[in-house]
This record gives sequence, structure tokens and C-alpha cells, in this order.
Amino acid sequence: MIFVVLAMSGAPTSSGAQSSDRLDELKEERRRAQEDAAAQASQVDAATAEVDELATALRALQTQVNAAQGRLDEAQRNLADAEARLDAAATAVAEQQAGIEALKVRLAERAVESFVNQGDDGNIIARSADPSEAVRMQALVANVTQSEADVVEALKSAEEDLRIQQQLADEAAIEASAHRDSVATELSGLESARSAQAELTEQAEIRLDEELHELAAIKDLDAELAAEYEAESNRLAEELARKAVAPRPSGGGGGGGPTGAPVGADEIVSVRGIRVHQSIAGKVEDMLAAASADGDRLAGSGYRSSDAQIAVRRSNCGTSEYAIWQMPPSQCSPPTARPGSSQHERGLAIDFTYNGSLIRSRSNDGFKWLAANAASYGLHNLPSEPWHWSTNGS
Repeated sequence: MIFVVLAMSGAPTSSGAQSSDRLDELKEERRRAQEDAAAQASQVDAATAEVDELATALRALQTQVNAAQGRLDEAQRNLADAEARLDAAATAVAEQQAGIEALKVRLAERAVESFVNQGDDGNIIARSADPSEAVRMQALVANVTQSEADVVEALKSAEEDLRIQQQLADEAAIEASAHRDSVATELSGLESARSAQAELTEQAEIRLDEELHELAAIKDLDAELAAEYEAESNRLAEELARKAVAPRPSGGGGGGGPTGAPVGADEIVSVRGIRVHQSIAGKVEDMLAAASADGDRLAGSGYRSSDAQIAVRRSNCGTSEYAIWQMPPSQCSPPTARPGSSQHERGLAIDFTYNGSLIRSRSNDGFKWLAANAASYGLHNLPSEPWHWSTNGS
């Protein structure tokens, strides 16, 4: 019967250990899966990815941040518990050492007291150079030890307890050190996760900025595409608004805006109906003439003043310098592009039409001509927008 009870009592322990090991394996598998998803998300190109792909990447990075924060919290709790145990062990060791010292003092005092109480004979012996004095002293100490056996026994017991307490303290110190390393590791992981999230969030905010600017630009050129852009921008803005970590402010602040001081009206000129900055007017004229000579009729929309955009930002985002010029578009209600962040506001970008229609695909003959020739005139395409060409490709 005793054997059966022991066997039964041992079974849950083994099962519990197996369950704990399996739980640890599942946690590690989930961690690896999250890290793989986050690594893939970090490779997403926010400028060219589909909005759904970008949203999925942002969610994966948010999941990674949440998981890293949870692991850090757990590591910090474990460290706090370990340090509490270490403090308790150190206190116990100190108390035990103090107790031992007290017992040693007590034993010494009793020895002296017993020696003094031996009377005159004892004093003579203490002052004598008799060779047998050592033997007599040993006998005296033996007598004291016998009379104070309880103190001696207590001292032995206390010293054994001290050894045990010191061992526990050493183990607690090792455990605390391991947890400190764990906290450092998890903190580094959290910082990396947050950095990756902030980077993609910032890139996504730039993408949203561009889409909101283009939405305003193409409303009069292609109403259908503008509606698609509006829906896409809203989806991206909603995803960004859920992010726990705000992106780093991009660009400079103040009245100059992210891309520098506003251009003056006298710096904008018209080239075959397209308003551009005077610095690129000659090349745009040459390019349009070359396209016309090849039988490709290109037109479009260029410069847009930032005055109206500033007014909208004041209404939707706030009146501070940060709100007007730097606040991420998704943090405005409704989402609103930052003034000065578009090349259109510099007169350095053009949304091209071909034979009267906005260039919406790379299979369009107008896009093909631009892809083959525009770089020679200093214009480059924004990959996500076949119609949008600028001096820096953004």
C-alpha cells in the first residue's frame, strides 16, 4: 500500500515536468515565429508595397514589440524576486555571523570567569612558569567546556547553519546575476523591435503623406483613381493610428517646413501649361518637345501652392508649429498631408497625362516613353505612382 501511494505521488511530478518542458517549447516556437515575421516585415518597402502588405508588416512589428515588452516585464519580475531572495539570504548570513560572534564572546567570558574563580591557586598558576601549567590550563578549559556544553553545542550548530545560509546566498547571487543578464538581453531585444517598428512607421507615414498629396493632385485629373487613393489612404491611416509607438518626427520644423522655405510665386513658370520651378523649366520644355516629336502627347499638373495645405493642417491637426509642419498625417483628424513635404509644392514634380488621361499603369505608352527618356531630362518616377515624376523620384 505504501509503495502504491509513493508511486502515485511521484506520477504528477513527472507529468508536471513534462508539461512545463512542453510549455517552454511552445513559447520558444512562438517567439521564433514572431521574430521571423518581424524580420520579414522589416524588409517591406513602404514606398512600393501594397497597403494590405504594409498594414500586415506594421501589425507584425507591433506584435513583436508587445511580445518583447512582455518578456522584459517577466525578466524584470524574476530579477526583483531573485534580488529579494539574495537580500534575505545576505541578511540571514549577517545575522548568523553576529550570533556566532556573540556565542564566542559568551564562551570566552565564561572561560575567564571560571579561571578567575579558581581562587589564589588559580592566580598563582596563571603567574607561574611551571612547565605543567599548560596541562593544568587544558584541564581547566575542559572543565569550562563541560560546564558550558550548551554554549559549545549552540556554537557548532550556528556554524553549520551559517554554512547552509552562505550556500543559499551564493546560489541566490548566481540566480540574480543570470536574471540581470536576461533583463539586459530582453531590453536590447525590445529596443531593436521598437527601432524597427519606428522606422517602418516613419516610412509608412511618408507613404501616407505622398498619397494624400497625390489624392489632392489627381482629383481633377482622374476622379476614379482619386476615390481608390482615398480609400487606400484611409486604410493606411487607420493602421498607423493604432500604433503604440509614434514615429520620429521627420524633416525640419518651423515656418520652412520639412523640405525648406516655400518657393516664391516669381520662381514658378508655365511650360506648355504645366507650372514648374524655373530651375527645371528648360529641361521640361525640351522633354515635352522631344515627346511631341515622337508622337507622344504629354501634359499634366505640376506646382501646387502649400498655402491651402497649411490652412487645412491648422484645422485638422492644430495650430502649433509642430502640428502644422511635422505631426504625422495619421495623427490628424482626418489624416492630412504635411505642407512642404511634396515636391509639387517646390515645383519639382509633375503628374503626367497621356493623350488627356492620367498615366495609371506602366503599360501605358506615355509611361514607356517617360521610362526610356525622362531621366535624361532630370526626372524620375515614384515607383508606386506611374504618373508621378520628380527631380528626386519622390
